[in-house]
Amino acid sequence: MTSESPRRTRLLACAAAATAAALLGACSSSQAGGGGSQAAAAAPETLVAAWPSDISTMDPGNANTDQDKELAMNVYQNLVGYATTDQDGYAVSDGLAAAPALAESWETEGDTVTFTLRDDVTFHPSGNPLTSADVVWSLQRALDLNGAVELNNSGVFEKDQITAPDATHVAIRYQDAAGEPVPASEVNIATLRTCWYGVVDSAAALEHATDEDPIAADWLKENVAGSGPYFVKGRQPGQSLDLEAVPDAAVDPAAFPAVSLRVSNDGNVASLLRGGSVNIAQYGLSPRDAEDLGEAGFRVAHADTPTYLFLQIASDTGPFTDPLVRRAVAEALPYDQILDTVYYGEAERAVSYVARNAAGYEPAWEAYGDTGRARDLMDEAGAPDISTTLRYPSDNADSATAAQLIKSALEPLGIDVTLQPQTSAAIITSIIGRATADSAGAPDDGMVLSSLSTYVEDAKTPVKLWSVTGGVVNFPRTSVPEIDDLQHEFAMAAPSPEREEAYRRIQRLAAEDASFLPLVVTGRNLVSAQGVTGLTFTPEPVTLYWTLEPAQ
Repeated sequence: MTSESPRRTRLLACAAAATAAALLGACSSSQAGGGGSQAAAAAPETLVAAWPSDISTMDPGNANTDQDKELAMNVYQNLVGYATTDQDGYAVSDGLAAAPALAESWETEGDTVTFTLRDDVTFHPSGNPLTSADVVWSLQRALDLNGAVELNNSGVFEKDQITAPDATHVAIRYQDAAGEPVPASEVNIATLRTCWYGVVDSAAALEHATDEDPIAADWLKENVAGSGPYFVKGRQPGQSLDLEAVPDAAVDPAAFPAVSLRVSNDGNVASLLRGGSVNIAQYGLSPRDAEDLGEAGFRVAHADTPTYLFLQIASDTGPFTDPLVRRAVAEALPYDQILDTVYYGEAERAVSYVARNAAGYEPAWEAYGDTGRARDLMDEAGAPDISTTLRYPSDNADSATAAQLIKSALEPLGIDVTLQPQTSAAIITSIIGRATADSAGAPDDGMVLSSLSTYVEDAKTPVKLWSVTGGVVNFPRTSVPEIDDLQHEFAMAAPSPEREEAYRRIQRLAAEDASFLPLVVTGRNLVSAQGVTGLTFTPEPVTLYWTLEPAQ
């Protein structure tokens, strides 16, 4: 978690009354805790939230969308969780600090962390006891799935680095990309808090494994085999997903017995809150919505999580191969207009992709924003006439407004932008697809506007994601040899002034390349009926329903 500066901000925003009406009909007043406005209602019997879209998988190791991640963090449990601090009456994750979860303790010695498991945890519904074999199988299979990215970033590359000395202990050995041992640190442990590393009931899952699918990925895509705090009671694909509390959960038992997650698509979430069909919301609320709901008596919580709105520009092919043109775009972007028009002055301009509290932070992008300089750069580049595309999340009204402002700001430079709305799931799929394509000159050689959080407060994480050659979300296909060399040398290095300076240098090089352009640090809001307390923020853009409690 990063603490930037106090401000109110936005979440994913939606607006269309037709779907809202359908959702209103789908949720009875008893589910939401009573009819009418929920601002001053007593504690509801069931938590009801609106999702902008359905999940793409139930498999924690392959979580992709925000909804996938939210489900994983409510039905699976990790070795460690987020330690939190109190900020304005709400729990906010505390930097890199970890708290016991399925592991009751751990010890660090050299390159190895050894975790001691709790002896009172069982999986639901099988009743199988948690063993070290479950942890090892879960983490090893994550190396074959989306979870590989952060494990690799923390120094786990091979399955034999994760072992079980006995039934109650798990040992993880850390190394660099060349296989050399590196000292284990709090960064390594912090990675295990994230959504991809929920522990799966391996005995239950392996009953559905095949020779073609030895990690039971097909079965786990559609089924949950976790320890809680909730389990999936029922699902109507594209419409709803219902959770029920695991009985007698040993770790983090849920106070609310049930959670109903309704797919609102483009429904007006603020109206659903006011009407009582929803009693807690994160997705689909603009900053103005949150402000108005607070004035109406709803509980509104804000935290300065490291959540960014940013623009990526294809740099290996297409109209933006010339860095002068990319820098012209960086100069011309309407940073202040976006802050004022989209966020009502309640967010902050982003001047790096590294969290401000992280060692080696450098505000390398703060020099951009001179429209006169933008025109000079375009002249220096030969004043090209450019036609391009800008894709943005269609389920995010804030992004739609920001995209229109960007389009208008680039027109004076001779850059004609065609806006292309896509779902958030389609956006992230296309970003990963282009970033990881085998050949140069990958398709989709325009621009993409998206929002993403960094989950581990260490400079190496965003660098590996966005700036290293072959980074999994490096949509521009940026390839700067000095960045690659510095990341290779310092990613696993112990904290030192030399490491900090290396990452400051990387940020300056990335800003000069100008294919990744941070726009806004948005933070995140959660809004609930007054009958719901215990709101908690982690770096992931998710709601932890098991931390919520009925108001007394």
